[in-house]
Amino acid sequence: MAEMKKRTLDEVKALSREDAVEIIRQAGVVGAGGGGFPTYFKYKKPMPRLVVNCTESEPGYWADKLIHREYFDEFLQLYEAMKAVFGIERIVMGVHYKDEEWFERYKESADGLYDVALIPNKYSMGEEKTLIKNIFEKDLWVPRRVEMPDGSKRPGIPPDAGHVVNNSETLFNIYRALFLGEPVASKIMQVFGPDIKLKMYRAPLGASATELLEISGVDVEAEAGKLSVIDGGPYLNEMGIESLGEGDAFVRRTTNGFLVIPKGVASKEFADIKTELPEEGIVSLIDKVSGVNAPLGGRFLNPATPLVEEGDEVEFAQKIGEPVDEGFSIGAWSSATGTVTSVKDEIVAIDCGRRTAERAEAEAEAEARR
Repeated sequence: MAEMKKRTLDEVKALSREDAVEIIRQAGVVGAGGGGFPTYFKYKKPMPRLVVNCTESEPGYWADKLIHREYFDEFLQLYEAMKAVFGIERIVMGVHYKDEEWFERYKESADGLYDVALIPNKYSMGEEKTLIKNIFEKDLWVPRRVEMPDGSKRPGIPPDAGHVVNNSETLFNIYRALFLGEPVASKIMQVFGPDIKLKMYRAPLGASATELLEISGVDVEAEAGKLSVIDGGPYLNEMGIESLGEGDAFVRRTTNGFLVIPKGVASKEFADIKTELPEEGIVSLIDKVSGVNAPLGGRFLNPATPLVEEGDEVEFAQKIGEPVDEGFSIGAWSSATGTVTSVKDEIVAIDCGRRTAERAEAEAEAEARR
């Protein structure tokens, strides 16, 4: 099995497709912006085109722009490697017209390695088929229906037209796995709302939404019963906490944001929300929360086999779950340093003990001032 380790560009380019796919699988990479489909499966078969979804799929989102601004050189290396390892012939970055200035550097540096396609400022561009329609001519659109060998028909998907589609963070996670040997144990996400100043975090998987709100300056006790926490944006989302103070929600591999809104008000009422990029950019909360519920599985996934048990001491990014052979399954990794308090219901609970929300907030503020 290919190792999780640091590699140069030449070393990554020398990987076989099979080894690269296995590294992505072991690293726990799934679609970071949508349903969480296991990414390794998309690269098992050759596809001529890679579509990079750089569109912010919800009002008020910033992650795609920030990731591409901060990791320009890394993306250029990744694009070169993806062509060599997976035989991709063309890479196209789909970018909203309104975000064009954020991608000027990419436009200036393309030089045949990739293309930048500007598309309408509609949030529906986050949907793969819609994105493809707005980038390519009709002969490369995803077919409406595909006939199966038994004569039945199913809805078309991007591979039926020769496309692999990944969003910005998913591809960055592939870079981290192949080049740095780093697994997915955290999520770039934001906390925002009509009455909350936007905060961008690299949050541990399984971190508490309530604790993230506290770190973001929300008086959870005073606002109990008055607010709801939505996992997502105004349009596409799931209910996180219906009534703040009753239950909790946790950062998932697909969590792009926690939208905090008045309880009882529909999220789409905030479709015109305006947010400002925080001066401090993306603040790391790794080992700055009181505990995590690290997932062994997830949507589409058979849970990994636990490698730890109650009472074990674990480090951040330590492997805690081995993927199973049946169905879709990925490696699972500790998202915090601490003590395992339970392993059940596809969750490894880790207590970080010494960390508190107050300390995390103080450290986040100190980091912002540097």
